[in-house]
Amino acid sequence: MPVSLTFDSDEATYLDKISKFYEITKELLIFGEQIDPENNTLSQTINELRNCLDHLMRVVSFKFGNREMAEGANYARTNLDKAYGHVYRAAYDTLDWVSLNLKDRMISELNGFTIETIQAVIPEYFTDIKPKLDRILNEEVTKLRSEKDIAASSEDNFIKYVKVTAELKQLVQAVIDKKPALVEHRTRLGRSNRRKLVGRILENIAVAAAAGLLVWALTR
Repeated sequence: MPVSLTFDSDEATYLDKISKFYEITKELLIFGEQIDPENNTLSQTINELRNCLDHLMRVVSFKFGNREMAEGANYARTNLDKAYGHVYRAAYDTLDWVSLNLKDRMISELNGFTIETIQAVIPEYFTDIKPKLDRILNEEVTKLRSEKDIAASSEDNFIKYVKVTAELKQLVQAVIDKKPALVEHRTRLGRSNRRKLVGRILENIAVAAAAGLLVWALTR
């Protein structure tokens, strides 16, 4: 027979926060795997989520009466608090990982392109994109990472971190969108440089030949 589990207001508040943090963490984890150079996942996030699930199942078992009442009236609330701590750490660990992966992805996307090519194809990179990227990583992310204290957890700071990471994602995506144009410019530039090189070689050959003819004519 179906049984309805009941939760008091504090327990319901914990469950609401846990579910919100979990949904955001899951989305970030999937995105992080996609941009990771080797498509790896983050082991510490998986471990924190596993521990979170363990505490949630303890609560469910307790509510179904599968655990002795000797556990105490606060047993459910205590385990919900521990579950929240684990999902909170999982969320921050994943944000840290994604922000670092985005930084590495930006470097990877521009690797192999000269400043001339980047300047020509993405003129706003050096004046807008890179300064924003440096400011976010060196100031905002550093500050938010230093404030991720589980003992004084702040959902506001977490939401700020999510928004900052989304801004990083937009900056990197702006460069990714220009990748075909970067490749095309590099190819055209290479052809132009090769033509110039061939021209200089032919010019040098012509000069040498002319000098040789002149010497030959003077010594006849």
